[in-house]
Amino acid sequence: MNNQKTVSLATLGACTLLLAGVATAQTWLQLSTAGGSPPAQVGYATYDATHNRLIVFIPDNLNQVWVLTNANGLGGLATWTQLATAGSPPFGTGGGVAVYDQTTNQMIYYGGCSAHCSPALPGVYVLSNANGLGGIAAWSLNTTNPPAPRASPSAVYNPSNKRMIAFGGDLAFYGTAQNDTRVLPSANGTSSTWTTLHPSGGPPGVRTTDTAIYDEVHNRMIVFGGTDLAGPNSLTDYNDTWVLSNADGTGGTPSWTKLNPAGGPPEARRIHSAIYDSSHDTMYVFGGLDDAHSSTLGDLWKLTDVNGLRSAEPKWKQIGQLGTPPGGSYGQSVVFDEANQRMILFGGSLRGSFLTSQVFILDLLKH
Repeated sequence: MNNQKTVSLATLGACTLLLAGVATAQTWLQLSTAGGSPPAQVGYATYDATHNRLIVFIPDNLNQVWVLTNANGLGGLATWTQLATAGSPPFGTGGGVAVYDQTTNQMIYYGGCSAHCSPALPGVYVLSNANGLGGIAAWSLNTTNPPAPRASPSAVYNPSNKRMIAFGGDLAFYGTAQNDTRVLPSANGTSSTWTTLHPSGGPPGVRTTDTAIYDEVHNRMIVFGGTDLAGPNSLTDYNDTWVLSNADGTGGTPSWTKLNPAGGPPEARRIHSAIYDSSHDTMYVFGGLDDAHSSTLGDLWKLTDVNGLRSAEPKWKQIGQLGTPPGGSYGQSVVFDEANQRMILFGGSLRGSFLTSQVFILDLLKH
């Protein structure tokens, strides 16, 4: 099963400022880069904010790691370098998820699938010196107990206690989407044990290819969208938003709460992107596949008061896009430079037709 080839796709152009209900526009720029360029394949990006470096893992049996310096478009020419890595890299063709530990300079890649995305894989791989600084970048396998195969899950990471929180995903067959929440302590280590959480409330419906963001200060994971991939012609996309308190399994009993925002909502979607701006408690969502309309989306939305803790009502607003927007895209990887209020987008299937290794910057301060 290949989750990215289940429907015929039509391209939906970028949103314009004439759309009703569109909020203040933000500006995109396409980043000019030097050096070589990663192959036009699905990639998994994480971000080293301290050194302004984008770290991209390209699986699909290529197993390449690339680093982009000056990745936010500030401070000098953005330059790609392919890292020579040691150790045994992850196995598979993609469908996993990557998180980054800023304090230890480690990328953690989990799950995915093999061949034509079957079966699902359980591997948790750790890349040390991931940003290309401090020594040779080296892969190691975190031997997990029990193994937990999963394709296209979402995951977030708490760097303060080294816990990775994984939600949903599937077993690489139709009708196997999940809605469980699992925590892996010592996710950046060499031997860890998965724990399944048993939250009160909810849970969200079974889904795969959703997005999850993390409010580290309040230990809350926010899940948006995704699909229940019941069969090749039976996909139920979501546009709901759920908040999990005590998400890493510490601090009390975890609990699911469904948000009921005003405004919008965005079209239901999968294989989209989301980032969290903790300074404004805002989630930004971009692109993805809309199976109900066989469309590739290029729209941009923000959800305010997303962690559910403030008295203000969460609210969806569609954001106009100035500059050079990516257009319709799915499978892209996004990271957030919060200090400079810049979202960095890597790769994806632009305009729903071809994979790319292009980089786009969304400047949230420029409108």
